[in-house]
Amino acid sequence: MNFVNRISLIVTPTPLMHQWVVNVAADEAPTLEEMAAESSCYLLAEPQEDCDIAELTTTLIKQNFMTIWRNELAVWDEYLDNAPSEMNQAQFSQWFNVTLSGLTFDLAQEPLLVANVD
Repeated sequence: MNFVNRISLIVTPTPLMHQWVVNVAADEAPTLEEMAAESSCYLLAEPQEDCDIAELTTTLIKQNFMTIWRNELAVWDEYLDNAPSEMNQAQFSQWFNVTLSGLTFDLAQEPLLVANVD
């Protein structure tokens, strides 16, 4: 087992995100429960100093919500043709639940693969 020097934001869709998926990809749309069971994990650099978890989570969401939101939508709409016309942090919080995981461990035996998806 290896410790990974990252923290992670776990992003789970709410019913608003699920409804958008149903509207965009009706034939392929999973249930909300299926989508929630496959939450996304976004790795971020560990903070340099100790800080309040709630405050850290809020800061990380503020810094990364647009990248996360676009990535989540692109799974169903590659070019974001059907993205909401206004995408702000308040709306993001209505579309997704986000929790912070402070410790990340790698239990796999294979080397960690890092691939740029930009």
